Amino acid sequence: MKVGKTKELLIEDIKAKIPLLVQNDLFLDEISIQLIKHNINIGNILELINDENILRDANLQELLLLGEQLHLKFADTDDDWIAEWLNPSEIKELRFYMKESPYEEMITLPYTFETVIKTGHNEYTAVIPNSIIGKLWMSGITMYNPNIQRQAKKKRVKSGIIEVMNLNPKSLREIEKQSLEGDLITSTLRYNAKVGSGNDGVEFIFDEREKSLTLLEGTLLDVLDGAHRTFSIYNAYMKKVDLEGNMIVIFSNMTEAQCKRVQVDMAKANPIPKPRLQELAKEKLSDDVVIELKAEGELRGKITSSSNVKYSYGEVVTFSELSNAIDKSFHLENRLEVIKVAKVINDYMMYLFAYYKANVLDKNSLMFKSRMFIGHIELAAKMFEHNIPCESLNVYLDKIDFTIDNPFWEEIGILKYGSLSARSRTKIQKVFEQLIQE
Repeated sequence: MKVGKTKELLIEDIKAKIPLLVQNDLFLDEISIQLIKHNINIGNILELINDENILRDANLQELLLLGEQLHLKFADTDDDWIAEWLNPSEIKELRFYMKESPYEEMITLPYTFETVIKTGHNEYTAVIPNSIIGKLWMSGITMYNPNIQRQAKKKRVKSGIIEVMNLNPKSLREIEKQSLEGDLITSTLRYNAKVGSGNDGVEFIFDEREKSLTLLEGTLLDVLDGAHRTFSIYNAYMKKVDLEGNMIVIFSNMTEAQCKRVQVDMAKANPIPKPRLQELAKEKLSDDVVIELKAEGELRGKITSSSNVKYSYGEVVTFSELSNAIDKSFHLENRLEVIKVAKVINDYMMYLFAYYKANVLDKNSLMFKSRMFIGHIELAAKMFEHNIPCESLNVYLDKIDFTIDNPFWEEIGILKYGSLSARSRTKIQKVFEQLIQE
């Protein structure tokens, strides 16, 4: 550091600009995009600007990089701020600084995506979990390339004019919130493997037999379409690693000129995703019923897309468990029945939670365990079939001993870890089905 400059002076310089930063979410996002190159994520930045103790304990390199970005955003002059603090050799060293990541699992190449289909010339499609979308950006594999964007924004700096992401802060926050809550709708992203970025001149290999796509060492994925969603999912991932949901990702391997042509074609085209691609994320009509229940009704916020239910978060059932139960009990034939079945189940759930609210968090009761919804859905179907009003639900459920000490539940596998056998599922259905026949 140059003579006369100290860490204390640097901290004061940063503190003077923090009020300007917190007034504009867009600036925070733009700074985060620049600092992620050094493994400094938006969560790290928020800690620095919100907690003076963390700011004072931060290492010098992180403070210098943050200070430089704050100067570029808010300074009235175009002077070379970093040159006032460091000599040329120190500046060069700073450019190579990488913050040690607290995440154990950074994605390293080669990396293989499973269940990939070829959808066009040098074009491949896969359903990718949102957590992997966030991890790809965090790992520096996906990145923003203004040369292939339809709406990059120009910014004047001392060295000239540069192009940066044209971000809509309101949209970013909405997508991030939906990602954190597991309500982000599956849509299509386009990632292009930059030609020439692979160490050996090849960016990826598609295995037709295995239906897999392997990104090779050195490969960089430019975000061709879906920059807002990608960056918002990354922001959400930095706050919650086990994000729910998936995105449909189209991988390509084109030159920048070809990418620009694709952008022109997309600008002219109908923006609605191809029906076939949407079907990759929704395989059964019962999935559509669950999506309806997840969006509106008694089960909103109570369905998780992960394999583990977090009861302390208000969750009671997994997406797959509920979908499979609906598929078994309602036998949907067409999409016209989706809304009707969703209403039948929602009516049942309204009375279930109203009558047995005390059982939801009761550790001695299995009434609201995820696997018990196999039975609840069966009972809902039978009550609808026999025109029995849901007001009478407690009359039937009071006949079942839902306590954890009931040996029957252990016998049929309600408490068992791992997958549940088809035989056990049938037994659970039978218990609830017989309530109507008694």
